[in-house]
Parts: sequence; structure tokens; C-alpha cells
Amino acid sequence: MNPEIRLHVEPGVVKSWDAFRRESPPCSIALDGYVDGPPDFDHDGPYANFDHHRGVNRLATRSTAGQVLVAIYLGLFESFSEGGKPLANVFVNDCDQDVCMAYWLLVNAGQVSELRIEMTIAQLIIIEDLLDATAGAIPADPNRPTIRKQAWAFELYDAARATGDLQRMNTDEMRGLIEATAERLSQIALGNGEQRDLVGDYEVLRGGPTWQMIRERGQHARTILFAQGVRAFVAVRDLEPGRYAYTIGRMSPFVDFPIERIYDALNQAENCIDPHNRWGGSDTIGGSPRSQGSRLTPQDVEAIVEGVVQGG
Repeated sequence: MNPEIRLHVEPGVVKSWDAFRRESPPCSIALDGYVDGPPDFDHDGPYANFDHHRGVNRLATRSTAGQVLVAIYLGLFESFSEGGKPLANVFVNDCDQDVCMAYWLLVNAGQVSELRIEMTIAQLIIIEDLLDATAGAIPADPNRPTIRKQAWAFELYDAARATGDLQRMNTDEMRGLIEATAERLSQIALGNGEQRDLVGDYEVLRGGPTWQMIRERGQHARTILFAQGVRAFVAVRDLEPGRYAYTIGRMSPFVDFPIERIYDALNQAENCIDPHNRWGGSDTIGGSPRSQGSRLTPQDVEAIVEGVVQGG
């Protein structure tokens, strides 16, 4: 039996674990950054947080979808139920690939036990888990049918991100994208679905000897970036005049790029005092405040990052 999933979409909203439990109904699940904190579970509710951005060892932590998959296998809906029927209120603040895959798994939890490794959808789940957990550092053959189907599955999100529409989405638009992407994943699970070319490129804007500031073009950009030997980066997107979204990343914890001290320096420069709306992330990837981005210019960010890097 598939559970009843009640999707709550709140673009840009970030809550603490305590606030989430206090303000959400029983049987509530937070996905991929809606709660500012590491994965957690409270049987009194119950409440769960699946995330891999804050307070985690990124290398040792599965993606949000990967965590949801394992949780379903291990009896998630034995706890999340109402009147003996599986139920979850699912809260999200974004509609990226990890969110969409996690949502699809929750909606189709009754069929998860039937997944087999030879199925295309099972391979997509594994690929998405690896790509999201490593910020795209895992190489992928763009000519393989499974990779091309993945590009089609997440085409709507990639297009919205590329055009800047993502930052302007309201609740209904974001919900529509999540549900449309979930429908594409269902088509793939049925043995159907289309294929798309994997688009990926980047423009180097500035940077230092050990890192580059880039503008990404396409969902494959970071895979190409890492394949070409770049091990640390800052990616910038224009949100509106005078406001930017930044992603800061390094290929792994083994790369000497002091990302956590960079977060601290950027928070100090921008006077970010809200603990749940600031520069931050994991030990390999993070970025600017999710809800409103940053007013620091690329030149400002370059100077701050290079200052921390050169400071040792």
C-alpha cells in the first residue's frame, strides 16, 4: 500500500529542528534543508528530518533521497501512520533533483521493496544519490541511456535554474514542478520516458591559484569542472540586480580548501546573525543564505575567499 503524502511547499523557508516539531502536525517529515540541521528522528509525533547539508560529514552521509530510500526499507511507515494507514506530511523549501527523488520514493513507498538493481529507476536512484552526495564529482558517461533518461527526468528543474525562474517560483509553481518531475520518474519506472542530451559547461569569471569562480551552464557543469582538474570552486548566479546566489564547494574533504572558515568570513562580511539564514553548509559544499541570497558582489566574494585561502 502506498502512503498518503501531503506535500507542503514553502519556498525558501528554513526552520530549526525544535521549531519544526513545535509548528508541524504529527507524522511530519522535513526534506533537504527545510530543517537547518543533521538527520534526526523523534518518535513523539513522529517527526523526521532527512538532510545532508548541515552538521554532517558529507563524505559519509547519503543524499536526502538515499536516506529516504533506506528509511522506507527499514520501516519508516510503521511509525508514520494514522489510524493504521501510512501517512506523512512532507515539508520542502526547494524543488531540486534530491527533493523530487525523495518525494517520489515517499509517494511510491509501497513499491520500494520491489525495486531491483537491473531496473532503470533503481539505477537512477543510485546515480542521483552519488551525484547529489558528491556535488557532481562522480563521472558519468553522457551517452548512456540511463544518464540521458536522468537528464529528461530532471529537465524541468534544470531549465528553471538556468533561466532564473527558480528563485521567483511561488508555492503552486514549485509544487507543480515537483509533481511533474515525479510523474516523469513514474514513467521511467514503467519502462517509458524520454532521453535528453546532458548539457554541461562553465565560464571562469575569476578566482585564485587553487580555486575558480564560475558561472555554470547546464546540469553537467560540475562533473566537467572536476574532470578537468578543478578541485574547489565558487559558482555564482544572478538573482536580481544587486543580489546573487553562491555555491561553494570542494571535491572532497581531502582537498585543502578551508570551506568552513570561508563560511565564517562571508557571514562576518555580510553581518549574517540569523543562525538559520546564513552562509553555511557541509564540509564539502554549501553557499549563501537560501531564502534571499547575498548582496556581496562576485568581486567581494573573490577577495574574501582568496583572503581566507592565503591566510592558511
